[in-house]
Amino acid sequence: MKFDLILAYRNLSSYIAEGTGEDAWNKTMIDPFWGMLTQGAPFPMDHMKPLCNMEREIAEKQLELLEGMDWGTYSNIFEEICSRLPKEDEDTMHIAIYPSTNTMPEGIYGTGVWGNIILNINPMIESATRWIPYVFAHEFHHAVWGDYWYCKQGGAGLTDSFLERLIIEGEADAFARSLNPAFIPSWHKGVRHEEEQEVWIKFQKILNETLNPDEISKYMFGCRELGIPENAGYYYAIQIIDSYLKDRDGMTFLQLLKISPDTIYKEAQFRLGDTN
Repeated sequence: MKFDLILAYRNLSSYIAEGTGEDAWNKTMIDPFWGMLTQGAPFPMDHMKPLCNMEREIAEKQLELLEGMDWGTYSNIFEEICSRLPKEDEDTMHIAIYPSTNTMPEGIYGTGVWGNIILNINPMIESATRWIPYVFAHEFHHAVWGDYWYCKQGGAGLTDSFLERLIIEGEADAFARSLNPAFIPSWHKGVRHEEEQEVWIKFQKILNETLNPDEISKYMFGCRELGIPENAGYYYAIQIIDSYLKDRDGMTFLQLLKISPDTIYKEAQFRLGDTN
């Protein structure tokens, strides 16, 4: 598998020259790359576009910081990560590096766009550079998972349930963590111990349902109205996968990836506290 690194952040100079703002962002940062990133997608993916209405001073600083990063070294790291989870695909994967004003402790979040990857980086958050490999690994796992289940298997055995979303995210985080076990992302810490049982009961009620993107977001990222803590979905997702892998020391992530989400959940026999 080959990949192409797209340094989209370099278009910040054009964004600044256009006067900044939403129209300038779309013209300079989205339009030149979006066709390439979404090529082959069977449905519109506009909701995945990087959103960032940067002021001029912030854009100038981010351009300077991102340009000062060693993308050759990161390319080598990406190549090493890809070798850990072979993707049986001749298509070139596009990896786009975008600026971001996100305020996450990690300073970075990723987006998977039909087999391609967007890394949204706020270089003004010092920790962002350390988290780039983890977030890339997480999104790369999504790409390999999707290629196997949708392209190779044609979706056979999948039900489009919310449970599948949990398993997918848990597997991706487990793979990323395997590359550096010392890294524990903030999205694994969203639920307090004293509330995890109550919240999990709410999750159990919708595990087998097919939710729309807005509903999925509420359970994965949190919703005060529903009583769902921030990043609750990721909190439970990694625990389910850890529960499944607990007595399967020799299993590779490629082998795990090829097991249906329903089977993983049933055989994990997940119970809160099992992996603590």
